[in-house]
Amino acid sequence: EAMAAVLENSPVLLAGDYQARVAAENIRQAQQSTPVQVKLELENFAGSGEFSGDDLLETTLSFAKVLEIGNKAGLRGDIAGEEAALLANEQDAKRLDLLAETARRFVHVVVDQERLTVARDKLALSERTAAIVDQRVRVGKSPDTERRRVRIAVARAETELEHAEHKLATSRLKLATLWGRSEPGFSGARAALFDLDPLGSFDALARLLEHNPDLTRYASEQRLAQARLRLAQSRRRMDIELSGGVRYHSVTDDSALVVSASIPLGARSRAVPGIESSLVLSEQQPLLYRQRQLDLYASLYEIYQELSHAYSASQTLREQIVPEAQLALRDYEKGYRSGRYSLLELSDAQKTLLDARLESVMTAADFHNFRIEIERLTGQAMSTGVSR
Repeated sequence: EAMAAVLENSPVLLAGDYQARVAAENIRQAQQSTPVQVKLELENFAGSGEFSGDDLLETTLSFAKVLEIGNKAGLRGDIAGEEAALLANEQDAKRLDLLAETARRFVHVVVDQERLTVARDKLALSERTAAIVDQRVRVGKSPDTERRRVRIAVARAETELEHAEHKLATSRLKLATLWGRSEPGFSGARAALFDLDPLGSFDALARLLEHNPDLTRYASEQRLAQARLRLAQSRRRMDIELSGGVRYHSVTDDSALVVSASIPLGARSRAVPGIESSLVLSEQQPLLYRQRQLDLYASLYEIYQELSHAYSASQTLREQIVPEAQLALRDYEKGYRSGRYSLLELSDAQKTLLDARLESVMTAADFHNFRIEIERLTGQAMSTGVSR
């Protein structure tokens, strides 16, 4: 639901639609041929002697147009089209990044909800311990200083609970801002935080790197460089300017047709620098593509290792450490009631359990965040099935 809201209402994505419309108009403009020029020429007037006045005036009205040789208009359109494709690729990358950020902020909300639950349980533990200590102090089995210590612990737990509530409110708002809202508009995030999918093979993930937006962008840039090279090569062919019109002679009151053609010289030599620079850029792109590919491979490998560790650590915490800490706390509470353990030992057992639960939450969150990053690197769908 969060991702659907982002896709429908994100200001970033909506702004991208306007850029796409601009790119479409740029293609239309680039494909236009050279304009027809209208020229009015007046000769032999406002001079001196016999050329004073307009008795010898000659007026020429002509139309001129440059005929581009080598399909230059079409090649300019190709460049604008490749630039539009590059823009579309950038929009896809922004879209994927935005979905990844949505997933990360969603996980953050879920984590803060779990932190709030742990904070409430910590307060409940502190209050339960305070009740036990009060009972022991009344019967003279514990000194009054222990009651003061547990009261401090209760006050600290209340402060931590309030802080956890504020953090959850902040993370909910940050998530809602991604779809253009200044109020969360939801009461909670539902997620199976501790349901961790088994890992796929690294080789299978590495094969998906070709879908990475950066690599797709390099491929688009390579096509753009090739299009610019073709346009530069087309400039070796000389364009022809044709002009034709009517000339009126005031002396004889006659008119005649006028036709002219203009061909620039040295077009081939002037085109060489542009061709060379375009050729260099086109040859550079495959090298940049390969280096980015290697960088992404190394990043994917590093994140995959972290993902593997988070998976195994989360399993250990959920299946061994947290259950053992719960049993240990139960034993310490019974032992403290009977006088076998001190308040310090009971407090340490409580801390061990609460720390293990928080570590379990954070490790599971790390797993999901690493998975999100892998999905972003490989250009694949988020866990909800929303693809870029």
